[in-house]
Amino acid sequence: MSCDEWGIEELIKLYELIVVLTVSHRLSLEARDVAELIKKNMVEHGLPLPVNREKVFGLVRSLGLPSRGEYFFYTGGLYQLAPYIRSMVVQLEKLEKSTVAGIAFKLAKKAMRIVDLTKIAVKPDKNLEKYVYEVLKSITDLLRAAGVSIYYDPEVDEYSGALLYDLGLVRSAKSHGEKIMRKLSEKGVTKIITIDPHTTHMIRTVYRDLLGEAGIEVRTYIEVLAENIDKLSFVNTEPVSVVIHDPCIYARYEDVIEQPRRLLEAAGYEVLEPKRSRQLTYCCGGPIESLAPDLSKRIAENRVNELSNYSKVVVTLCPICFLNLSAVSKPGIRVEDISILLARRLARR
Repeated sequence: MSCDEWGIEELIKLYELIVVLTVSHRLSLEARDVAELIKKNMVEHGLPLPVNREKVFGLVRSLGLPSRGEYFFYTGGLYQLAPYIRSMVVQLEKLEKSTVAGIAFKLAKKAMRIVDLTKIAVKPDKNLEKYVYEVLKSITDLLRAAGVSIYYDPEVDEYSGALLYDLGLVRSAKSHGEKIMRKLSEKGVTKIITIDPHTTHMIRTVYRDLLGEAGIEVRTYIEVLAENIDKLSFVNTEPVSVVIHDPCIYARYEDVIEQPRRLLEAAGYEVLEPKRSRQLTYCCGGPIESLAPDLSKRIAENRVNELSNYSKVVVTLCPICFLNLSAVSKPGIRVEDISILLARRLARR
């Protein structure tokens, strides 16, 4: 990894992260090792973890989406990777706390067997796999109910490269972005609907800055549903109070703030606002889970403690937020993806 991979902005972010980790006395996983591992997996698999493409993008095929339509349904694979991410974080927690495991990790790196080591660790959480399928089905059911024309081709869908960019590997992220845009262009894709904040931010904002104007319209499914809210018919049920957790990227960079609230209220939910919400939302701990799992967990616990003071149902809009908050959720507190809450109240025609 060369120095020109790092931009000034990324170096500042990394410096701030190092300060936080040093203060917490938990800088036991080397950022460079983790970044190198992810970079290797991206080269070999096109994904940050060594998971077969078919397992990630083939899952969407089972939803029965047509091969033609107005909007390409671009998943970016992040929701599908969630069961593997949880497994990996559990393994990283063990590495962080175990001297023997930490030495093994470094020896594996020197032997150029990082990818092999990861293959042993990455076993998907079966319950999470079912949940991810429910999220994907809920999103497509909602879009169909709103009359939105979507189509899918697993060969075109690609991981966004968000983790490369977050870790400061700007040149690698740019190269990956060029691959994404080239594939979309070759397939004649001009409009896409994304389903998570990280993928949205990378393709709509980051790659526009790194690569220039791509000529592709990028909308989140939440924005599209909010624009077609009058076409959605929800079942009238007793109001349920929920507390919303704004993902940092949606709230601070992509201005996806009011739309989820309007949708939840249209479906009969009472949306409660925590003290730290909207642009002032609080981190779920996700950005550092691969570098300092224990610190990430404590940040998530802090957030769950805050949110649970408002409601027993916490609404997330991001797979990483869901992973981190649900992993430390207290008894009696449910962490739910917004798509599932909305789809459950759809009036079936």
